[in-house]
Amino acid sequence: MKKFIQYIKAISEEPIIPKKAKLTTTILMPQLDTTEGIYRSLLPSYVINNIEKDLRMLIAGLSANMNISNNDKDFHISKELMEETDHFVFPFVSFPLRPVVEKIREYKPSIKFSYYIDANYYLMPDAYPFAKQYKLAKMIESIEDNIEVVDQVITTNDFMNEYIIAKLKEKYPDKTFGTLFLRQRLFIMPELMKTEYANEPKKGTIRALIIGDQYQFSDMNYIAGVLKDFKCKYKDVFELHIIGWDGRRNDKTYLPKEDFTYHERVPYPKYFELIKHIGPNVLIIPANKNKFNDTTKNIVKYLEFAHMNITVIGPFIEPYKELITSNKNGFLCEDKESYAFQLETMLTEPAKYEGTLGLAYATAVDYNIAESGNMDKLKKIYFPDYAK
Repeated sequence: MKKFIQYIKAISEEPIIPKKAKLTTTILMPQLDTTEGIYRSLLPSYVINNIEKDLRMLIAGLSANMNISNNDKDFHISKELMEETDHFVFPFVSFPLRPVVEKIREYKPSIKFSYYIDANYYLMPDAYPFAKQYKLAKMIESIEDNIEVVDQVITTNDFMNEYIIAKLKEKYPDKTFGTLFLRQRLFIMPELMKTEYANEPKKGTIRALIIGDQYQFSDMNYIAGVLKDFKCKYKDVFELHIIGWDGRRNDKTYLPKEDFTYHERVPYPKYFELIKHIGPNVLIIPANKNKFNDTTKNIVKYLEFAHMNITVIGPFIEPYKELITSNKNGFLCEDKESYAFQLETMLTEPAKYEGTLGLAYATAVDYNIAESGNMDKLKKIYFPDYAK
């Protein structure tokens, strides 16, 4: 528990309030100096922020005693922050938000609330934090009540939206949830990718990169055997680098240190410097084909690496299938053997992979955050007279 609380420790409890604007969205999020913090806070808010050009965002970190358990302290939200805010975005926490929301609404009835859900809590794998608690009715009911009390829920993909809505209808057939569900429309920020570092792999070699952590252990371990075999067969021409996972879980080694180079997670400003320093020519995204991954995963890694002109080999699961056409703008794998085949082909037919980079880059550039359907729905929330 102590490690996890440190893991989500906030970087700030007192946000700096910029100049006044027509609308202000305040993001209440942990981990704001990491990749996860950026994509769980800044980018989801762009879904809302796009409804009005003259708008600002405040980022308010959670206090160190905030965590995902049921024993949390209150949010530290000052009256000044409430006065400045038109819309609060809550992170995916399981403790009751209703008392917090009702107290804020009592002070300022016009404030709107979003709840960002980035994992399918009905199907939480054992490797994730508090997985056992997610199987308890009390925690699930608390999350469901949080969904009911906010104005909108932002999730990582359409398949999670569909799953949660169907589950709520099944569990509460006589209840009407007035909450709006939106799919997070991720958008990459190329200016953050600029770095002086560049470490190009030699021709005729493969320098592969995987990004993950111990909570994605099941996915990482899914192709551990494939990677070990490939490393053994092509030890002179294959390098494997991993950011975030040291190859161990519960004191057991699943990927020996001699089979890969481990890199610790870094603050987001250093993230792309690290990637460029490693200089991969392929990003491998491992994932089991299961309902949790179908309804939880997002495609941000593909977008980032496509924009950096780095080949992506990913899983044949719903979010990726929606955007990637194999052999055209990336490569999708339906099983472990497919990962081995794609890596082998990278050595024997490199031109095939280089040929996908142009369309992959165009896909990333064209991936626009502003879906007209979402914008119309949001305008009806923020502007009651809209479309009358």
